[in-house]
Order: sequence, then structure tokens, then C-alpha cells
Amino acid sequence: MKTFRSFVTPFLDFLVSHFTWLCVLYSKLTFYLFRQDRRFLAMKNKYSGKRCFIVSLGPSLTISDLNLLNSNHEYCFSMNRCYQLFDKTEWRPDIYFISDARVNNNDTQAAIKKMIDDKIAVIYSKRDIKRMPSEALYYRANYVDFIKFHSSNKRYRLAARVGQCSIDAGDFVYSAHSCVTSIIQVAYFLGFKEIYLIGQDCGVTSNLNHSEGITAEKNVNQLNDLDLVLYDFEELNKYITEKSIDLKIYNCTRGGRLEVFPRLKLEEVLNQK
Repeated sequence: MKTFRSFVTPFLDFLVSHFTWLCVLYSKLTFYLFRQDRRFLAMKNKYSGKRCFIVSLGPSLTISDLNLLNSNHEYCFSMNRCYQLFDKTEWRPDIYFISDARVNNNDTQAAIKKMIDDKIAVIYSKRDIKRMPSEALYYRANYVDFIKFHSSNKRYRLAARVGQCSIDAGDFVYSAHSCVTSIIQVAYFLGFKEIYLIGQDCGVTSNLNHSEGITAEKNVNQLNDLDLVLYDFEELNKYITEKSIDLKIYNCTRGGRLEVFPRLKLEEVLNQK
């Protein structure tokens, strides 16, 4: 039996492609209607001078990697179903991030409540994620350029600014095809100036999409979307360079396709702390 969403999604895709102006108008209206989270604003530069790791859940990520991060007491972000690894390691993210409504099921909601009880900060996209505990912090997602990027109208596509880095996530965060680009903007807002990516494979030669132990919903991370994720990273890196933003991003992922950022070995980075 088809769900309500399976009927609505094709209709929304049609609107985005053929009525970009309407979607942009709706996005702007909802953006300005969202009040900013004062608790999130108060976290600006809280981690100034620190470095952090963004732990993605690609197939290259191992429990040994997580144990190393834990034993070295590194600040970590992670996302989505990272909680499925908690029974295999003592590692926990310092900040849990969610912006994909497709992974916001009952299991995720239960895990989020447990993380909040364990004093893990939870940050989410106010527009995308519903049914969140009051303790969770939210940011305002700016979807205008993302909508333009997927328009059938060439004029809108050329005007889109997908992959840019918001220098003030307290105002808004640019949306893209991967939540990692949003996390980078949030991390910069919190004061992190050195960011290390791990488990960000962006596609591999095997048929695995996630780390061992992660069970993903169907159609959440499809390989045909990963070229767009790579494009986002390329544009993000270009924007940071052109605007001379004081932010360094490195890739500690083992293998994978992401070559935009300088590659470093995780063990060497941890030894140089």
C-alpha cells in the first residue's frame, strides 16, 4: 500500500521543476516565519580554537576509528543512524545532527531522547524535522538556492548558489545534497576552524553504502545522488577559498571518491594533537 508521501513527493518534484517561483516564494515565507533558536545563537564560538571530526557513516568507517576518536577525546559530530553503532563502542558524538526527514522514524526519535538524556547536544533543521524534544536545538535552513538548482528553468539554475558556506549559521544555513555541508557551516559557527572528515566515501567500487552495523532505509543514499554531493563539496571548497574564510577542511576518510580536500591519515592527525 502506498503511503501519503509516495503520492505527494512526485507532485512536489513537479512543482520544483516547473514552478520554481512558487517554490522559492514558499521557501522564503517559511524561512522568515521561523523564529531563531536563542539557545543555538548562544553557542556561537563556544568551541573557538578547537578542532572537530565529522563522522559520516560510509563503508570505510570502522569501530576501531571510533575507538581512536573516543580515546583521544576528540570533538565529534555525527548524524542519522550513528546510534546503531553505540552498542559496539563507547564512542559517542558530542553533537548529533539531523536534517533528513527520511531517517526521522520512531527508532531515531527514541535514540535522540536517549542522547539528550546523556547530555549529547542535538541540532536539527527546523523546517525538515518534526516531533523533536524541546531540549534539541534548531537552525534555520535556507532552501532557496537548493530549489533553484533543481529547476527546469535555466535562469534559476544559473542563479543558484548551492555549495556556499554561511559564515553565520545563527542567521541561516545553506542546504545541499548532503547534511555534511550543513554540519560544516554549523561547526564553523560554533568556533571550529579545523574540520576533519571521516567515513565520507561519496561512493565506492563495492555495493555497500554504509558502515558495517548501519541499516539504512531504502532510497536514502543512492549512488546516483553522490555526484551531486561531490559537486556540493567542490563548490563549498571554492567558496571558502575565494572568500578567504578562516576554515580548514581535511579528509581522513580511508579511500572513497572525495578528493576536494587534502587527505590525511586519521592516526597521524591524532598523534599530532
